[in-house]
Amino acid sequence: MTTHRPAVRLTLPPDLMARVAALARKDGCGADTVVAAAVAATLFRYDRVEERRLTIGGTPAAVRVTDALRFTDLVALVHSAPPAPTAPTAPTAPSTPSAPDGQDAVQVVLNTPPGAEEATAEIAAPEGQWTPAALESLLRHASAEPATRVGSLRLLSAEQAAARIAATDAGAGAAPVPHPLHRPFEEQAARHPDRVALLTADHTVTYGELDARAERFADRLAALGAGPERPVALQLRRSTELVVAMLAVLKCGAPFVPLDERMPPERIRTVLSSARAQLLVSAPDTSAVDGLDIPCVTEQPDDGTAERAPARAPVHPHNAAFIYFTSGSTGVPKGVVTDHTCAAIRVDWTAQYYDLGPGTVTLHKTPLIFDVAVIEILAPLSAGGSVRLAEPHGEGDVAHLVDLLTRGEVTFVHFVPSMLKVFLDEAGDAKFPGVRWVQTSGEALPTRLLDGVRQRFGDAEIHSAYGQSETCELAVWAGRRPHLDTGVPPHAAHVPVGRQVGLYRPYVLDEALQPVPDGVPGEICVAGVGGLARGYHHQPALTAERFVPHPYALEPGERLYRTGDLGAHAPDGQLLFLGRADTQTKIRGARVEPAEVEAVLAEGPGVRDCAVLVRPDEQGDATLVGYVVGTDVDIEELARWAAERLTTHLLPQVYVRMPALPRTASGKLDRTALPAPTAEDRAARGEGGQAQSHLEAELCRLWSRVLALPDVGPTDNFFSLGGNSLKVAQVMVRISALFGIRVPVAAFFEDPTVRGLAALIERTLGELVGSMSEQEAAERIEALNARGSGG
Repeated sequence: MTTHRPAVRLTLPPDLMARVAALARKDGCGADTVVAAAVAATLFRYDRVEERRLTIGGTPAAVRVTDALRFTDLVALVHSAPPAPTAPTAPTAPSTPSAPDGQDAVQVVLNTPPGAEEATAEIAAPEGQWTPAALESLLRHASAEPATRVGSLRLLSAEQAAARIAATDAGAGAAPVPHPLHRPFEEQAARHPDRVALLTADHTVTYGELDARAERFADRLAALGAGPERPVALQLRRSTELVVAMLAVLKCGAPFVPLDERMPPERIRTVLSSARAQLLVSAPDTSAVDGLDIPCVTEQPDDGTAERAPARAPVHPHNAAFIYFTSGSTGVPKGVVTDHTCAAIRVDWTAQYYDLGPGTVTLHKTPLIFDVAVIEILAPLSAGGSVRLAEPHGEGDVAHLVDLLTRGEVTFVHFVPSMLKVFLDEAGDAKFPGVRWVQTSGEALPTRLLDGVRQRFGDAEIHSAYGQSETCELAVWAGRRPHLDTGVPPHAAHVPVGRQVGLYRPYVLDEALQPVPDGVPGEICVAGVGGLARGYHHQPALTAERFVPHPYALEPGERLYRTGDLGAHAPDGQLLFLGRADTQTKIRGARVEPAEVEAVLAEGPGVRDCAVLVRPDEQGDATLVGYVVGTDVDIEELARWAAERLTTHLLPQVYVRMPALPRTASGKLDRTALPAPTAEDRAARGEGGQAQSHLEAELCRLWSRVLALPDVGPTDNFFSLGGNSLKVAQVMVRISALFGIRVPVAAFFEDPTVRGLAALIERTLGELVGSMSEQEAAERIEALNARGSGG
């Protein structure tokens, strides 16, 4: 039985009808054809469905609509469109069209009474959020400027657009007085030198001690030439020394450039060279970087540097504070330059929004190469709070995080949603009632995690923050008690982006940077006086492309940052995230440009062609898949080539050999036709081999389950088999359950093979048993044997 949708009636006033009729005469078609083209364009802007079936005057037709299509060309397509393969149900009467539910057919009947200046359009179309007002606005623009592309046709009247912009502008807070990023910390240290600033596994550091060490080191850095606009790289493990170094670099006015010891040497050279770093602050045992004449310096005073330094240059808010390198589509990472004004806005807003003052403890667990680490360190230190430092590599160690959070001292903790999922799944029965705020960012927050947060974190609020390295947290979804899912639509997979916060003004704009109605997808663009990054380091063309003149500026010369994210306004005023306008994605919170990975693989040995695609693995986690063409390609050799040049989150976790890449009729890469990896593809990088002990055999089985592989050899590299930081966490939790011990994640990274892990477990167990009485040791061995025989 077929049901029918009622028609929507749109009255075309005389001035609009005259424009429609004039365009129809020019294009040699009927006015109903012009109206039908406008309907198709309007529906496309809302639902992004390109293939559309139309019925005009009882004749069915099929057209294809895209953003790039000019409206006059769309009219021509509708006029000459071939009949649709399946004709929709005919209207019951000319003035009351209807269409079968579940179909995308559109019926348009234009009624123009003899002698009347007005016309009435009767439209039966798929149900959705589209409105007659949006259709009328688009039709007015299209009939006045028919050469306009569909993606740039206005869906709001001038008055509606102005009201939407004004509402966003009114929701923004005032810009604070600019100041150097580290100034609030210095003021806290001067007022409360005895207050605890840092908490580590071994000691505490007061504000006064931390500031004094940073002052001494800043003098030494200045003596070596560090100063405003002269970047200083930081390559230190999470530690007190890292915090001292960060503050010291800021104090001497230089921007810091974060590095990580897990980055391959070629990647480190690329970042240092691109940043034009003047100094490298590293651990005492770190050697100079091959091929680059960059002095290495440590905080220790015995490295030969001068103890006395000239007066340091003053630090101005417009000086660069840090340069963060993110994945770049050209194959080379791009450096986002953030000045002290923008950085301080972000840090100060976080400190105030979460009240990170005296009596609060923020957990710092994010590696410094991700800019959330700056917030974890400096937001509490700017407000008088304390920072608990997780151990190096502890961000992926569930047991370590459980230990830190169950103590009850940590009040604020940040997670990337993918790591939050692993943490909630693997934390056993642990509860964390001391935590007051759980913040996520870097990825959309799945609604399925909300119940786990309720159960683990008691009355804590969970906030999903949305922002970029180029901006700040500009919108926040806040889940508050007693309804953590407030504002989440029923059956939604993810929470909304949220509502604008701070001084930021996020807009959803079309191709022509015009505001769009509720429900219409557009690009999320951001403004905020003083709140945008300076641009990309020594890449003026890219800076000009992404940071554009603001068409609705509040101040002369204000810029607008085009995020490349697709979003929409929800009826309740919240922003929704709808994906990317390009191929960029996020993997475990890190920005990934598949084009960068492709550029590296294309230079690999034997590669004639390649492509990189993000696909879910067997557990639903996002992974990179490399597709390679070339008869002489050795996958292991290519994987080593990539590992020498790319950080871990940019490495394909599986490679698929192909005789050729699929192409569209126009010759472009058809990413939708790239096949999913087979089990053989996923297992191809394992070298096999036989386990030499019961322990190795047990670990091989464990790795097989976690990595979803049929076989794992004792000398296979965990990361070469598709492992990542989240899967490391899963392995460590299972080891803890099997053997009743905690293996430090940092030690695992030194030899990430089954054989290396087995040796590490044996050493740990030996140390544990050595500290027990004979009876305790016998009981532990008996328990382990029982677990082994049961597994």
